[in-house]
Amino acid sequence: MNKLSPAERAKPNRDRFVGFAFAGAHLLLETDNAGRITFAAGARCGLVTGTLDDMINHSVFDYFPQEEHPLLRMLLQRLFKKGKLDVTHVVMKSAAAQPFSAFLGACRLPNTPDRCFLSISIRGQATNRAAGRGMPDLAAFMPVLESQLAAANATEISQALSMILVEGLQNAKGGNKIRELLEAYFLSISTGGDSAVRLSDDHYAVLHGEEGALEDIQRNINQLLADSNAEELSSSTRMWRINIGKTELPLSDVARAIGFTLKRFARESPKGFEIIDIDQTIEELLSNTVDRVARVRSTLEQRKFHLVFQPIVRLATGQLHHVEAYMRIGDGGAPADFVAFAEGIGLNSDLDLMVVQEALDILHNACRRKQIIPDIAVNISGQSLSSKIFLDQLEKVLQPYGDLSKKLLIDITEFSTLGDLGLLKTALVRLRKLGLRRCLGDVGAGSASFMSLNQLPVDFAKLDGQIVHNAVRDGRERTILQSIVQICGHLGITTIAEKVETEQQKVSLRNLGVLFGQGFLFGQPSADMPMIDMQLKQQDKLKG
Repeated sequence: MNKLSPAERAKPNRDRFVGFAFAGAHLLLETDNAGRITFAAGARCGLVTGTLDDMINHSVFDYFPQEEHPLLRMLLQRLFKKGKLDVTHVVMKSAAAQPFSAFLGACRLPNTPDRCFLSISIRGQATNRAAGRGMPDLAAFMPVLESQLAAANATEISQALSMILVEGLQNAKGGNKIRELLEAYFLSISTGGDSAVRLSDDHYAVLHGEEGALEDIQRNINQLLADSNAEELSSSTRMWRINIGKTELPLSDVARAIGFTLKRFARESPKGFEIIDIDQTIEELLSNTVDRVARVRSTLEQRKFHLVFQPIVRLATGQLHHVEAYMRIGDGGAPADFVAFAEGIGLNSDLDLMVVQEALDILHNACRRKQIIPDIAVNISGQSLSSKIFLDQLEKVLQPYGDLSKKLLIDITEFSTLGDLGLLKTALVRLRKLGLRRCLGDVGAGSASFMSLNQLPVDFAKLDGQIVHNAVRDGRERTILQSIVQICGHLGITTIAEKVETEQQKVSLRNLGVLFGQGFLFGQPSADMPMIDMQLKQQDKLKG
């Protein structure tokens, strides 16, 4: 029997590991410690037009956009320090200089201390991060957060969320360059390389493995600041940590709770506490927030709310035109905190859809009982309407009700914070095709709402209650209000005045040409829906 040589005995294991390597990567690279490529195998991945041999003796940095170099340097530093780089999202560039997303993993071996081994896989899904553009905002970060939490929960790998405040960064000398380095560092230590978020000009959050100690992160930040001649920022840099282990709670709720906590962190950063106290406070807040998310979701899914209605009447005759629907939770009053929290955790679109559904059911039940009730205005945020997903869901909700859905008016709220009104304009055109009338809310409350009259195709404009109140006693406010009414008239938009509380206001508004009014003068919000036929009978009685 022939004995196998050591090389022959090693060959099956060598081939096995080569197979494993290519099973998880499209391209394998070997570099020296300076990043010069010494070996390449696998697919070209569009990085070269010729063969992989053309990569030999080139720097690995040549295959990354210039804007991505700070991140790549951070990653290689971690590789030298730890000996292994977990698979990380990066942006590379093709031979045609086109950026594309990829996954980069790397390791170093004890018996070859002068070599680095890199694996590159083309990333199949779209990314929210372009080369050198730093981190996403919170809205773009949320899907990444939920995805990473799901992966960590499935593998029972604990994660930590570090929140970092670098006060004064925006105004620091060379602040843009410092920000670029800090964000590259935060991405380099984040789970998957894309689990970091910029919350404001000086607030950040990073999801990473639990092993990343606050002290290490603080030390690395201090070193980056020192290298950038910005040591003074070190004393104003503060950090807090939430540890996230395996949970049986719905991960979408946990992600929403974290998102809400991050919003509060950016808006109301705690002052004057030690890290351990803040840690405990934030963890308690997160726990309470998860419970609140669950309660909000339960309220919406089980429809544990009802609507009340406030009349909107013709100022000249007092005749009812339609009603506006408001949500109420249980026996309580206006649920401002509930609505604000739902919006804070990203459930505002769910809330809007539920209110629409409830209003449609009320219309349907009245029709089945052969009752004639007024049209119903429901509030929908501009943010919801700017989402195609929301509009698709809204159309599905409306479809079973047929022409009955045309008794709805859509009252657009909170649109002034939208940077681009293009999406909202497109949505309003789509609503018109569905036969829905549209009302722009809070007109006159600010220049944004005033200027939006000419940009957004609406049927009604609701005049803000404050300007209505002031116009009676302030000549300047009255002139502004008169201008708005005249502009609306030229645009074919019908005006509705909010918060009409006195006969004097009613007469004044009518003289200005305002057609409809809403306010305590005509009725408070009530669970009792006014019936059109009863109201008309009352009008006839008054005329007689």
